[in-house]
Amino acid sequence: MSHPSAVAAPAAPARVAAAGVLSTETRVAYGASAFAENLAYNSIVQLANPIFNLILGVNPALIGAALALPRLLDVVVDPWVGSASDNLRSRWGRRRPFIAVGAILTGLCAAGVWFFPLGQSPTFYFWWLVGASFLMATAYSLFVVPYGALGLELTSGYHERTRLMAVKSALHKTSGIVNQWLLRIVELGVFAGAIVGSRVCGVAIGFIVAGLGLWTVLRVREPHDFAAVPRRRIRLWGTWRETLRQSDFRRIVFAQVCIYASVLLVDTVGFYLNVFYVNGGHIKYAALLKGASGTAFQVGGLLCIPLITRLSGRFGKQRAFLLCTASIVAAGIAKWFCYVPGAGWWLVLPSLLLAPGLVAVMVMVPSMTADICDLDEAANGSRREGMFNATAGWLLKLSMSGAAFGAGALLVLCGWHTELAVNQSPSTYLAMRIAFSLGTVVLAVLAAVFIRRYAVTEQRVLEARARLAQPSSP
Repeated sequence: MSHPSAVAAPAAPARVAAAGVLSTETRVAYGASAFAENLAYNSIVQLANPIFNLILGVNPALIGAALALPRLLDVVVDPWVGSASDNLRSRWGRRRPFIAVGAILTGLCAAGVWFFPLGQSPTFYFWWLVGASFLMATAYSLFVVPYGALGLELTSGYHERTRLMAVKSALHKTSGIVNQWLLRIVELGVFAGAIVGSRVCGVAIGFIVAGLGLWTVLRVREPHDFAAVPRRRIRLWGTWRETLRQSDFRRIVFAQVCIYASVLLVDTVGFYLNVFYVNGGHIKYAALLKGASGTAFQVGGLLCIPLITRLSGRFGKQRAFLLCTASIVAAGIAKWFCYVPGAGWWLVLPSLLLAPGLVAVMVMVPSMTADICDLDEAANGSRREGMFNATAGWLLKLSMSGAAFGAGALLVLCGWHTELAVNQSPSTYLAMRIAFSLGTVVLAVLAAVFIRRYAVTEQRVLEARARLAQPSSP
C-alpha cells in the first residue's frame, strides 16, 4: 500500500507548468469575480443605513446587528465550503462548481434584499434585513471561499501571484467606484423615491454578479494536478485547527482585519458626519461628495497597484505592506481637519490617503497566503487553499460584521439621536470626530505591528517548492 505522499507525487510536472506567467485573459477572467463579489456585498453595506434607517426608521445599532449576526453562521459554513471544495473531484474541478452556484445565488440575494413590503413597522424591517443578511451570507460563502482558493492555486510563481492579485484588486477597486455612487443613483429623480431606486439597482447588480461569476467559471481552468489527482481526504475541523496554528498566517490575517476595521468601523460615523455636520443635512450634496470621495479612493487605489507590485518585487512583500500602512495613519489624521462644516471637496483628501493601504491588503495578503500554502504542503503533504481561504475569509467577515455592528453602536455611544437630524449636540459631533479619526490611526498601527513579525521570505518559499518537486518514494 502506498503512503499518502506517494499519491501526490504525479502533481509535480503540472506544478512546474503552473509556475509560468498567466495569460492576460486568465488574469482578467479570474478578476471578474472580484468585481462581482465586492459589488454584491458592499451594495448592501452602502445602502443599508440610508434605506433602513433614514427612510424605514430602523435604529442604526439594530442595522449594524442585522449585518453582523450572519457571522454566527459563517463559523460553520465557511470552513465547510472550504473543506468541501478541497475534497471535491469532478470534471469541472474542485472550485468551479461552487463558484457557479454561489455566484447565481449571491446575485439573487443582492437584488432580493430591497423587495420588502411597504407600510410595515421598523421592527419588521429589522427582521427582514436579518433574514436577507443570513441568506446573503450563505450564498456569498459558496461563491467567495472557493473563488479565493482558486486564485491561491492558479500559479506557484512567487511574483506571478502578486501580479495576479494586482489584476484582481484592480477589478475589485473598479466595482468599488460603482458602490460609492449607489446612494447618488438611487436618489436620482428618475425613480419614484429611493426605495424604487434601490430595487432597480439591486436587480441590475444581481445580473452583473451572476454573469461575471459564470465568466470566471467558463474561462479559467484549474491546475489539473489539484483538480484530478486523487489525494488524501482533508478532514474539516482538524485541518481548521492546523490552519489557525500557522503563526505567519495568523499575522497577515489579523493585519488584514485591523486595516479593514480601521476604515469600516468608523465609516458609518463618517457618513453621518458628512450629511449632518459637514453639509448641514443636505443629503443630495452629501451623496455627491460621498460618491466623489469614494471614487477618489478607488481610483487612487487603482493607480497605486502598479507601484505596490513594484515595491513588492524590489523590497519584498512585508516591507511593501508596511509602507502602505503608513498612508492609513496619515488618512486618519487628515480626517480630523477635513471633516468640518463647509469642508466641501476637502473630504476627498482622506480617501486618497487611505487608498494605498487598502490596496496593499488586497494585493499582498492573497499572495502571501499562497506562499504559506506552499510551506504548509511541504510540511503536511496536502493542498489546503480552500481551508486557508475559508479561515481568512471567515475572520475577515467576522471583523467586517463586527465593525458594522460596532459602527452602529459607536454612533449611539457618541450620543447620536436620529430624530434630532442636524441638531445634534456639540459634544456628540466632537465624539464622532474623535472616533472617526483616532479609530483609523490606532487600528492601522496595530496592523503594522502584526506585519513586522511576518517571517515568510522568497527564499523559504523556493526551498519548499524544491522539496515538493522532488519525486516521492513509494
